[in-house]
Amino acid sequence: MKLKHLLRYPSQIRLAKSLLRSRKPLETEPRGILGIDLYTDHLLFDCARHLTCIAAVAQQSGYAVNLRCTKSMLAALAHKPLGRSFLGMQHVRWLGSRQIFPAHAVVLTDVLEYHANRVHAGQHLISMLIGNDVVPGTTVMPYPMHPNQISVRTLADRNRLRSREKRGIFFAGNQKQRYGRAKMQNRFGVLSRLEIVATLREAFPELLDAQREDRLVLVDTSVEKIEQQKWISKLAEHQFFVCCPGASQPMCHNVIEAMSVGVIPIIEYDDRFYPSLQDGENCIAFRGRRGLVHAVKRIQSMTRLERDRMSANVCRYFDRNLDGCEFLGKLFRAGRSREIRFVSMPFHDKNFFDPAAVEASDPSEPRKAELPVSRRVA
Repeated sequence: MKLKHLLRYPSQIRLAKSLLRSRKPLETEPRGILGIDLYTDHLLFDCARHLTCIAAVAQQSGYAVNLRCTKSMLAALAHKPLGRSFLGMQHVRWLGSRQIFPAHAVVLTDVLEYHANRVHAGQHLISMLIGNDVVPGTTVMPYPMHPNQISVRTLADRNRLRSREKRGIFFAGNQKQRYGRAKMQNRFGVLSRLEIVATLREAFPELLDAQREDRLVLVDTSVEKIEQQKWISKLAEHQFFVCCPGASQPMCHNVIEAMSVGVIPIIEYDDRFYPSLQDGENCIAFRGRRGLVHAVKRIQSMTRLERDRMSANVCRYFDRNLDGCEFLGKLFRAGRSREIRFVSMPFHDKNFFDPAAVEASDPSEPRKAELPVSRRVA
C-alpha cells in the first residue's frame, strides 16, 4: 500500500464506512453474487472508474457485488471520486480480508491464482489481467462506458435513440493540452486528440457551418459542458463520431457510448477492439492525417442507404461484443462451470501483470467461444 494511502487512512476509512452504512436494503433478490477480491490498488487508477464500471454493470444486470479487501484498501478507494460512488451503491457489500465469499459467488481477483492466498469457499477464481496488452487465448472484457452512463435508464432508451434520425459528424471531449502529447504517436502510432481536431478544422472549414445537414461539430467540453444525462442523447443526433484518443491510451469510453446508439466510429485504433472493427462495415478506419481527410471525403460520397446499413452493423457489433450486461452474464456462466481462468482488461497504458507469467501458468486447454477471445497481443 502506498504511503499516501496510509496517511489518509483515518479520515478515509470513516468516510468509507459511512457510505457503506448509508445504503438501503436490496428491494429484490439478486440473480447472483459477483465477488471482487482486491489485493492491489491496480483498479483504483482513473478515479477507480473501471472498478465502478464493473459494479454499475452488475447492478444493471441484477447481480450483487461483494468487495473483499483490507481496511487500508477500502480507505484508498473512498478517496477516489468514483470509488465513493462505488461504495454508495445499494448492491455493494464490503468483506474484510479474512471474511469468506458466499459459496455460490463468482470471484474476480487482481492477482494470479497462485498469489491469491486468502480463504475461499471452493470458488473457481478468475484473474483480472489489468493493463495494456491482451494475452493470447484469454477472454477479453469489453471496454466499458463511463459508469455515469450505465443504468437501467440507458437500456430503456437505447432502441429509441438508435432509431432517431442522425446527421453529420460529431466529436465532444476535453481539448486541454494534455490531450496533445506525442505519446499517442510514439507509443501507439495514432494521432493525438488535438492533432485530429486541428486537422479537421483546417481541412474542412466549410463543414463547421451549423446550417449544413452534413455539418462537422467539434465541442471542447472543458469550455462547453454537456450534461451527463443528455450525453447519450446528444451522441444519437449524429451519424458519425470522431474517435479521438484519451489522454494516456487510445481507447476512450465515448466511442463505446456512441456505438451503443448506432453512431458510426471514425477511428484510427480499430484494431484495439476484440474482434477488430471492420472498415466499411461497422466503422470508417483511417491512418494518419491524410487518412483522416480521406475518411471524411469518403463519408461525403456515401448514400443514405450505405450510412444506415453501417449504423445497423454498429448496433449489431455493440450488442454482440460491447454490451456489458451480455458479457457479465456469459462471464458468470463461464465462472460457475470453471471454463476460464483469466479475463484480460486492456484499459490502461501499461501492464500491471507479467504476460509471460500468465502464459506459463496457462495449460492452453481449449475454451468455448461464447466469450470474446483474443488471438494476439494488442
